[in-house]
Formats: sequence, C-alpha cells, structure tokens
Amino acid sequence: MAHSPDSPGNTHSMAAVIGLLVLSLALRPAIISVGPILLLIQQHFQLSYTQAALLTSIPDVCMGLFALMVPGLARRFGIDRCVVVALLLLGIATLLRALSPNAVFLLGSTFVASVGIAIAGAMTGGWIKTHFPHRAALFMGIYAAGLSVGATLAAVFSAPIAELAQSWRVSAGFWSVPCLTAVASWMWMTRTFATPSPLSPSRPRPAARLPWRHPQAWWVALNFGAGQFVVYALFAWMAPASTEAAVSTWSPGTLLGVFTAVFAVASVCAGMLPGKAHDRRGLLGLSTLLATLGVAGMAFFPTGLPILYVVLAAIGLGMGFTVAMTLPLDNAANAEQAGLWTVFMLFVGYLVAALGPLLFGALRDYSGHFGPAYTLLFGVLILMLCITPLLKPAVEHTPQVAAA
Repeated sequence: MAHSPDSPGNTHSMAAVIGLLVLSLALRPAIISVGPILLLIQQHFQLSYTQAALLTSIPDVCMGLFALMVPGLARRFGIDRCVVVALLLLGIATLLRALSPNAVFLLGSTFVASVGIAIAGAMTGGWIKTHFPHRAALFMGIYAAGLSVGATLAAVFSAPIAELAQSWRVSAGFWSVPCLTAVASWMWMTRTFATPSPLSPSRPRPAARLPWRHPQAWWVALNFGAGQFVVYALFAWMAPASTEAAVSTWSPGTLLGVFTAVFAVASVCAGMLPGKAHDRRGLLGLSTLLATLGVAGMAFFPTGLPILYVVLAAIGLGMGFTVAMTLPLDNAANAEQAGLWTVFMLFVGYLVAALGPLLFGALRDYSGHFGPAYTLLFGVLILMLCITPLLKPAVEHTPQVAAA
C-alpha cells in the first residue's frame, strides 16, 4: 500500500483509533460485569467465595494459555479473520452464560467466552506493532483505555440492569451486544488495513520461538502478571467486599465504576506522555508506588478515605497496565518479535493473574473477612516495586521500536 499508516495525521490513524476502541470496549464486560452481581450469582448457585472467584480466574487462565496459540493462528488464518471469529465466540458464550441452568454450565460458558477474549486480545500487540511501530505506546494506551471504558460501563450498569430487570441473567446477557458491534467494526477495519506479508501463510518459513530462555522476558511477564493479579482481584471482589464491610457511603457498583473509569483515564494518559524514553522504569516505579499506597489504605485503614484509596490504586494500576503492555514492544526489533514477546508475557502473566481472584476469595473463606486478602495484594505490589529496577529494555533503542 502506498500510504504509511504510522505517519502523523494520516486518516488511517483515526480509523485505527476507532477500530481499537470498539474492539477493546467488547473485551472486558464479560469479566467485569460479574463483580457487581457476583453475590446474586453466588447465592443462586450456592457457590463458596473460592468457587465464585473462578468466574474471574477462568478468563485469566484462558488469556494465558490460549495466547500460546496466537502466533500459529495468525500465520495460518490471519489476524483479522481470527479477531472476528473470537468476537463472535465471545458474544455467543456471554449470551449462553446468562441462560446457565447450573454452575457447571456457568463455568463452561465462561471458559468459552474467555477463549474469545484471549485470542482477540493477544493479537492486538502484534497488530499495533505491524501498523504503528513508531507510536506503539500511544495506540497501546488507546487500546488499554478502551478496555477500561468497557469495564467501567459494565461495573456501573450491571447492578442497575439486574435490579431493573429483577434478574442477574438479563444483566449478564446484555454484555453480548458490544461484541456484535465489535465484529462489524473489525470487518470494516479489514478493508482499511491490509495485513503485511510476514503474517501471511503464502510465505512459509520456520516459526519463530517464544523467548523462553530470555531472562528479561520473564521479568517483563512477572511484572505484568503481578499487576494483573491485583487488578483482577479488585475487579472481582471490590464490590462484594465493599458491600460486606460497608466502608463507604458510595454504592459498591459506583466504587468499582470509579476504579475502572480512573483506570481508563490513567491508561490512555500513560500512552500519551511526551518523549521517546525507551527505559520506562521510572514510570513503572511511580505507577506501582501509587497503587501500593491505595491498596495499603484498603488493607490497613479501610474506613479512612476509601474513595481516595480507589483512585490512587486505579491511577497506579491503569498507568502500569499501559506501560507493561508496551514493554514487549520495547524489547522487540520487529512486528513478529513484538507478537512473540507479547504472547509470552500474556501466557505467564495471566496464569499468575488468575491466582489473584482465587486467593482473594480463598482468604475470605478461610478468615471470614476481607482484611487478609487486601494485605495479600499489598504484598504483591511490594514485590512489583522490587522487580521494577530489573526491567531495563533488552534491545538497543532504535527508530523502529521507538514509542511516543
């Protein structure tokens, strides 16, 4: 194609912004909408706190395991086709989950929806690196913001929808609608952007390998996993914990909505920061410190200033998510490497993240209250602060991997 989509001011940039936003809006409601109605689902199916946590842990496991399939699927079928099929899978499974006759079907449909989320989400990094290598951080921030906006909508409106309809099922099934919009949007995107030949099966070549033996890849993955450990624990349990402890006059859904909304703003702002700094450890340290302060308040002074704790945690975790998603791009010299590093980070990171909601719920079952669970999140963030100095980029700064 004659145009360069990465050039500033190109109309294709706006098309990419719209496409990424509509895609990302659809990828989190199936997970986040569970939190505000989790107690209703838990009571309906007589689930323990640990069992209920599986509704959020299963997506994390899938986002990790199925990320491994992404390079092969992209080479065989192409990113665009895979994303459309994944979105259809997500939409259908989300609707079926709302019709679940029992807990097994509930968890099974959650698993299928999670496969769709995993495949569509894991391909985003490689797509951005392919089409916008010089502004990867900006577009990753836009994508992260869209995830957070979708999460915010699900957090704020899931409980009111359930209350209005007098049924958690209507609320759970409603979030299949954004998936249909995303399918239409991405099909339009396929006509706007052509996938370059490196992802085309017409040019067979030996498949590149994931960076299993690269120490830096492990640090990047563990940093991402620890951050998502905290994020998904809060996504799953912030609303139920607020309901139980009554720490704020704000409604539980509103608290979760504030968290996801601030997370969204922080995510996109982190991607829009000026300059071309290749070493992002300073920003990572700042974001982790803010999150640590917020979670420390939740753990040790829960009745103090709960809304401030939520905002601090959201700013830190939102910034940290965007920067963490950019680290694989900083360590890659081309689009294929970026995709492989991203897949590796998602695989290891989301398997770690899956433990967050599960251990949080298990500690609630064991202790009878949420205090020890919040203390666990504080400890994980302290660990992230210790990892931060080790996150120096593994490759030299070059124009190809520069990020705004």
